[in-house]
Amino acid sequence: MGYSVDEIALLEKNPYIKAATPLTFVIEDGLYESLFEEWLHDKQLATIRKGLCQRGIPENLISEKYLASISWSFQGNNGHLQRMNLKNKANDVALVASGLFMPRRDQVAWDPEFKNSLLDHYPEETFEDGILRAGLTPEVLGYQRMAYLRHAYKVRTDRDDWYRDGDMPDAYALIQSSNGQTAGNAWRYAGHPYVSEVSGNKSLAMTAAFYNEAVVFEGLSVPEILRLYEIDPAVIGKHCISEIRLNLLRWEKTDAAQGVWDEQVMRIQCRRLQKLVFQTEETFARIRSKTRVLRPLQKKELCRQISAYPTRAEHPFGYSLRQILVKVGISRTVYYKALHDEEYGRGDDRRAAKDREDLEKVLRVLEYKGFEKGIRQIYMMMPDLAGETFAISKIRRLLRQNGIRTKVRSENPARQRMGKFMERNRKQNLLRREFRLHRPNEVRLTDVTYLDYGTGEEKMRAYGSSCIDPVTGRLLVFHVAETNDLDLALETLEKLSDSPAVEGALFHSDQGILYFTDEFQEKVAEMGLVQSMSKRGNCWDNAPQESFFGHFKDECGYGGCESFEELRTMIDEYAWYYNNERCQWDRKRMTPVQYEAYLLSLDEEGYAEYMRTEREKYDRMKAKAEKQAIERAKTLGV
Repeated sequence: MGYSVDEIALLEKNPYIKAATPLTFVIEDGLYESLFEEWLHDKQLATIRKGLCQRGIPENLISEKYLASISWSFQGNNGHLQRMNLKNKANDVALVASGLFMPRRDQVAWDPEFKNSLLDHYPEETFEDGILRAGLTPEVLGYQRMAYLRHAYKVRTDRDDWYRDGDMPDAYALIQSSNGQTAGNAWRYAGHPYVSEVSGNKSLAMTAAFYNEAVVFEGLSVPEILRLYEIDPAVIGKHCISEIRLNLLRWEKTDAAQGVWDEQVMRIQCRRLQKLVFQTEETFARIRSKTRVLRPLQKKELCRQISAYPTRAEHPFGYSLRQILVKVGISRTVYYKALHDEEYGRGDDRRAAKDREDLEKVLRVLEYKGFEKGIRQIYMMMPDLAGETFAISKIRRLLRQNGIRTKVRSENPARQRMGKFMERNRKQNLLRREFRLHRPNEVRLTDVTYLDYGTGEEKMRAYGSSCIDPVTGRLLVFHVAETNDLDLALETLEKLSDSPAVEGALFHSDQGILYFTDEFQEKVAEMGLVQSMSKRGNCWDNAPQESFFGHFKDECGYGGCESFEELRTMIDEYAWYYNNERCQWDRKRMTPVQYEAYLLSLDEEGYAEYMRTEREKYDRMKAKAEKQAIERAKTLGV
């Protein structure tokens, strides 16, 4: 389809068209990008035609070839990749639509007849005149392609001179690089048995026999294949390598074969056969590595494929069936059984059908009368309701495989997460009830208790968090809050910093959830304390702290407080009274403050005597506790 002078003038008036020629027209890049975005929705030629018409381009001037050229430029790329290459694509579309260029993936290639026509008429007719004569313009063609024509003419002239003078080897020597290597010198392969044509100093055309032989090399790159055929890929251009790769992908084998068998062809064929044998052995090894994990039906299919593999019976120099089976790791027994036994590999199907039948029986028991049942209950009721019994493991497997979970005694994910959290953050009992076998400020005990108060009908509740030194009995902190949360524990630590301990002192508590939190444990570590915890549910491991709460609740009448502020004031007063005025019988009838001063005044010998006395008390307590544990175990029948 050609355009008349009037049609060209009409096209050039359109603001969306950059240039128009008798054969084609070039649209603006902005229009090309818009058409691409519209085409992405349905990828139809009608969408492209509609987009061009909406921009004022007459429908009768839009050929099917032009639409196909635009579609070609869009095809094979998703939206993201194509957007990166939209620029200057409109010129490629126009060239393909002209019929003088051919599409090659995401590029265009010269039509050989058109290119040779331009070269044949030069220099009598300039390239510019030849392009205008053909119906294009140099602007549409592009100045890079114009430069290519001049280069191609020079290469053709040089080649003809080489052939005419019979001086090709000397001509090669003229283009040796400084390091002695030949660069871009494809003419050396002009007489190669598998090269049909050399066009330029970086481009080769391979014979049909080459493609028939090379197409079997799956997994080999084009440079590797060329080396097998004694062609150095470094001296030909990337465009030529891409062209060979594309031809191999599209190649359909023909009857063409190598006609001349000289020394070079024999050498290439030997190298080619060695590579084919190596690839075959690699394939057998890869199959053997997977044979062990194949399911029976997959193994049956593999045996069927092996039975179709050509053996020595068809090819005298091929593999025998026995060799093939050894290489893929299949015994003859399995091979023949898989080929001739119709039931081979059907065990999975039979087991699946049996599992479906058994699941129906389990569900009959599970749904009986609509009550929830656990695995053990299903097991016990099956003989009466289903007429047979399955193992508990089978019942559990059938339910699990079908996504059925019983609600009776089922796992609680939240409880499991909490258990893992407790296990991760639980600390050892480093104190081991040795409350007084330390120096002052080497141990800190803490706990939380509830405080009910109020004189009205509705009682109010507060929470008290305290911390004591078990060696001196001194109350270090007694913090009161209206909520039992992490802030209560953290504020207790904050106040404890006013009574500094020695570096590495023990900070002991029960296993309350507040003491497990990461934030609390990090704060304890920042203060230079080492955290210790009682055994779960064992109040004796934190006895001095529990004893303090007992004395406090017996002695302080906080229950009559009518407000939280009144409660806090009373507790502050009791704390001062407890430390400074309240004597303790087992601490030489001294107050905690006095006893602390007494211990700090002892010299090393005096403190050693004190520790000896406390150790004797501890040993007697431990022996008594062990005896009581034995007696308690007897009463429980253990």
